[in-house]
This record gives sequence, C-alpha cells and structure tokens, in this order.
Amino acid sequence: MKVFKKITQAGLALTLSLTILSAAAFAFGPGGGGSGFGGASGRGMTQITGKVICAACDLTEVRRGQPDLLQLYQLKHTQGQVVMQIKTIGSSTFWRLSESPEFSVRAKDSVFARLAAEENINKEIEITSVLSKDRRHLDIFDVAIQG
Repeated sequence: MKVFKKITQAGLALTLSLTILSAAAFAFGPGGGGSGFGGASGRGMTQITGKVICAACDLTEVRRGQPDLLQLYQLKHTQGQVVMQIKTIGSSTFWRLSESPEFSVRAKDSVFARLAAEENINKEIEITSVLSKDRRHLDIFDVAIQG
C-alpha cells in the first residue's frame, strides 16, 4: 500500500510539473501569450528585413517619385518618420503586412535614430520587433544594419 501511495504521488507530481512547463513554453513561443511587450498581446518576436527608402519624408512623396517600388510602409515615431520597403517578415517573403501602410512605432529614441540615420538609407536592415494584434503598432527593440 505504501509503495502504491508513493508511485501515485510521484505520478501526480510529474504530471503537474509537465503541465506547468508546457504551459510556460507555449506562452513564450511564437503566437503565445508571452509578456505582451508594449501591448502586443498574442504575438511573438518578429524579424523584419528591408531597407529605408527615406527619412523625414512621407509615403505619398515616395510613391509619386518612385511608383515602381512595392511593399512600402511608413513608420511614425515621436522622433520622426521613415518610409521603408519591406522584403521579408520572419523567414518568408510576404506580400501584405497590414491593411494600412502606416505604423505607429514604439522604440527607444536611439533605436529609431539608427533606423532613420542618413548613412543607413538604402542599406539592408533587419529589425527585431513585435507587431501589435491590431497590426497598427510596431514595437522595435533592435535595428541591425546589414552592409
């Protein structure tokens, strides 16, 4: 009887541990609940690649001057704005990031300054970010220049 009781307790402890660990793993995986950085509930970290076409300009100007460019998005931050041509999101080439081509960006001023820097215009850029559930806000955590 004592052996049966110990086996049952060990089984219950193992089941509880696995349940807790799997729930935690799900929460931090892509699309999981995670910590919801910046109010981006339900989305995981995303790598976005592309290039900044211009800084301190707007989407209408760029489209008028370069109508052949596709996948253009305007990123607005408290320090200014940039127009970016997006190439990929995650590991796949995408065709539509959002219904609207404009995003409100939340990022440290220094991170956005790196994105908007004159010397980085037309260079390949990789952004580490989280896209909000409503697909209107982009929380940028890092900007890496690829060239």
